[in-house]
Amino acid sequence: MTLARFAELWSRADDPPEHIAEPDLRSAERQLAVQLPEDYRKAILEIGLPQTSIALLDAIVDRELDLHDVSDFYTPAVIIEETIGWREIGMPGQLVAFAGDCCGNKFCFDADQLNNGGADSGAVWFFDHDFGTVRRLAPSFSSWIEAFCHVEPLPDADLP
Repeated sequence: MTLARFAELWSRADDPPEHIAEPDLRSAERQLAVQLPEDYRKAILEIGLPQTSIALLDAIVDRELDLHDVSDFYTPAVIIEETIGWREIGMPGQLVAFAGDCCGNKFCFDADQLNNGGADSGAVWFFDHDFGTVRRLAPSFSSWIEAFCHVEPLPDADLP
């Protein structure tokens, strides 16, 4: 599974992925009126939420890659908090934030597309809070995570 590889590459050995309980995830879905993508649900329920180290950001910056670092995967409670809070201050209302980068920008799913099964159902979107822009990053959670799995850690990376 790709999230397992991500955790292996970009998490510290002494900071394993945080376990997520399915009832908590279902509660977040109910409160936000959305069914999150199956590949995302399966990955976080099986693997948990990786605790990303600074090594990912270092590798992206050093290699000048066209990737936004993911520094924080949100628990179901934080998904609700971040989504509602950011909607109130300008994030488009259909977006559901599930992770963030080091600058506080949001990685999101589009609830309208998920609920209607549109062509981009399950796509990962990037909300840049500085510019108020939204950009599609990947057709699915799995393909988005896979992009990070192709980044080689720096030789002196702060990893096990």
